[in-house]
This record gives sequence, C-alpha cells and structure tokens, in this order.
Amino acid sequence: MLNNNCGHEQPVQCIPLRASFFGSCKSEAHPIDEFLCSPEISIRLRLINAASGIPFRFWIDQHNLTIVARDSIEIASISMSLVHIAFGQRLDLIVDCNQDLSVNYTIFVASRNSYQPSLNNIGATPPINKSHSIEHDKLDSNDLFFEYKYLKPFKPRVAPAAIRRITLASEVRWNNRTGIDALEEWSVNGITFEPPNEPLLLANVFDGTFKHCVAYQRAGRVNNKHVTHIQHLEYGQTYEVLMINYDSQLHPWHLHGYSVEFTAVGKIPNLKSAKCNQTQKDVRPFNYNTVLLPLNSTLPVLSVGDSFTVPSESYVVFRFTANNPGPWFLHCHMEWHIWPGMALVFSVERNGRYDGLIQSPTTSFSTCGRRTKISYQSSRLLLSNSHKTEL
Repeated sequence: MLNNNCGHEQPVQCIPLRASFFGSCKSEAHPIDEFLCSPEISIRLRLINAASGIPFRFWIDQHNLTIVARDSIEIASISMSLVHIAFGQRLDLIVDCNQDLSVNYTIFVASRNSYQPSLNNIGATPPINKSHSIEHDKLDSNDLFFEYKYLKPFKPRVAPAAIRRITLASEVRWNNRTGIDALEEWSVNGITFEPPNEPLLLANVFDGTFKHCVAYQRAGRVNNKHVTHIQHLEYGQTYEVLMINYDSQLHPWHLHGYSVEFTAVGKIPNLKSAKCNQTQKDVRPFNYNTVLLPLNSTLPVLSVGDSFTVPSESYVVFRFTANNPGPWFLHCHMEWHIWPGMALVFSVERNGRYDGLIQSPTTSFSTCGRRTKISYQSSRLLLSNSHKTEL
C-alpha cells in the first residue's frame, strides 16, 4: 500500500504476493550439511549472497568471524560475531576451530529483518546474544554505511584526481493513472535502460559506431525515456561517479569489469517531502560541490569493491581509471529492477571506438547472417550523455 505524505492511500500500487516459486518449504527435505573444522586450525569461507533482493545475516554459534576480503579484494581484517552481506556481494571470512570438539555448532543464515538473534530465547538456554559469539561486537553491523566505514583497504590508498564527475540519480517512477499498467518503472537520470539491438562490443568493432545497435529512443509512461543508456568514457582517464538514491529503499549495485575506489558516502542533504498529489520525494537539485572535494584532489579511499549498496535517500561516490576497454554493465542487483530499466553501460573507448584497444576478431569469427546486408533506418535522435548521434 502506497501512502503519500498527506496520508492518502493509493491502492493502485497493491500487488498480490505470488505463491512460492518452488512450492512450500520442506525443512526436512534434505539432510543438514556438515563442515569438518579440524581442531586448532582456521578455515576460510567465501560468502556469496545470491539472493535477488534480501540482505542476509550470517553467524556461527560460539564462533567469531574475521572478515578478510570484500569482493575478492583483501581488506584490513575485522572481527565480528555476525556479518551482514548485501545481495550480490562476496565476503571472505576466517573461522578459528577452537571450540569443544564434542559439540556440533550451528551455522545460521537468515534474512536481515526476519530473524533477530538477540530476541531468540529457547527455554533455559540464555539468549543467543549471550551465547552465539565469544565477545560482543564493537562495530555496528547494522550501520547503513558499514561497508564504507569498516571494510577498509588492506593498505591505505589514495584515489587519483578525476577529469569529470558523472552524476547518476536513480529513482522509481510510479504509474498512478487509472486504466494503465500500475507497475513502476525504474530510471537513472530519467532514462529507463533498454538492451541494445545487438552486442555493443561487436557492433562497434564491425561498424566503428554504436548508432546501428542501440535501442531506438521512445517516450516512457511516467515522464521517462527508454533507450540504451551509455556513458562514454575515454580510455586511460580517471572519472568520479556520484550515485544518488532518491528511493526509500536501498539498492545494491554491481559494476562489471572494474573494482572501484569509494571516496565519500552520506545521506542526501535537504531532501524534502513531496507535495500532496505526488508519490515521490521532492528531489530539487542539491549542489554536491558543497560537500565533495574538488575533482583535482587526491582522496583517501574508504573501501574498494565492485558490488556495493547505496542506502535509501543517500549518495555514494567512487573513482576509477578507465583502463579496461569495452562496454561494461552497471546495474542494480535486484532482478526486478534491472529489467524495468535500472541500469546503464560504461563504454571505455578511444575517440568513440574500440579499435586499437581491443583485438579484432579473426577472419574465421562466425556471425549470424551477413551483417553487410543488415540495414537500420531511423530518423530519431539517440540519447547518450557524452554526445548525441543522429541516424
């Protein structure tokens, strides 16, 4: 049920929950997995949250967990009694096998909001918050910016100066008009991503341009635009990306092809309530130059990774050097946010082409049909953020 800031309910957004895709849960369908932890040694676990939309809480009864890597990148280790892992993220943990050999210790995995270990009390056994770990956490694993505050690089590092700031503001666009599909549409900078007509990499290699392969621009239903959203980056240059989440829920993002250096995070300043006849926040522009350091500054790195969370009504800033040529997908890790358009492409090129950066296919490279006979005809203007191309 969507309730705007004036208390008006809008049942048009009510969508019934579907039945479980795999049927009802049968807890005894499979035997419980067991892991042998030999005495006086340590084991390394890699946690991967493969869920489509739920952050997970993970802990092992009577054992502390030492986080040593994020997204396969070593970090300055920290010890926790439990960890939260965002969807799409990978965490490496060290577990010391130093407990009673005659006891089996339970490994717990639960959704972040559905199971609170501190409230679990079974009979005469003390609550889990007193028994599930050796020591109480000194760090707040519930902190919305936990990954940026505590998953520090293994060695301190500095992000180089950037030549340009790319601002990517994501939000949901609701359909509140009667008589049309009530589902929402997602957008980045007002653009709802449409997949290209053919792979961007091959199209650029064969044609030396993107104009024949991008999806033709069309108007959306909620003041958005549908098109293949491409940010064109020049090979070898360093860029700063400001990601703004105007939505009331967090969004997990993943960038293919790169690990990036996070340099700033925070809540959106001066975010005001919407008017009574709106369902969105009032997202009047804020001058981020007042809270971010100049582009020509070198900045201490908070954390490094390729999968990250932008909390609700917050911003995250990262820098990276565009030294891996080709088109790379940046997308929300929620499956039902990707396909409604919450994605874009970073195209790392030289003067608009991959020629000279990526080796061309051999003459024996097979394609479907003869591309020389394929023709594309359109007079519509194609949208990109670096330049515009007229077909």
